[in-house]
Amino acid sequence: MSPRHIKIILFVAVLTCALAAVVALRAQNPPPAKKQFAFKGKVEKVDEANKYVSVNNENIPGWMMSMTMSYKVDKPSEGTLDKLKPGDQITATVYDGDFQTLYNVKIAPPPPAKK
Repeated sequence: MSPRHIKIILFVAVLTCALAAVVALRAQNPPPAKKQFAFKGKVEKVDEANKYVSVNNENIPGWMMSMTMSYKVDKPSEGTLDKLKPGDQITATVYDGDFQTLYNVKIAPPPPAKK
């Protein structure tokens, strides 16, 4: 290979890495200046291979009716999906116009036992 071909290959590789970094950063940060909503729901399925969680969410007025849907989580690299299992009640933050991602996912504490 000529030095020119090597330079072209390196240039394409650097551009590809830069694009991947930008996409990864955007996926982890909430959309700017969007209205946020409190999300509550029950985990139905965790798909670690595809980095999705299926959740039956409660009604969120102004955002979404109660339904079961698959979502990405904002920080799968931090082990969020590893901690979730079917049946868990979760809370999260969702943003107006973003129906794909749950942000700041937390397992909700169980309700107090009735006496």
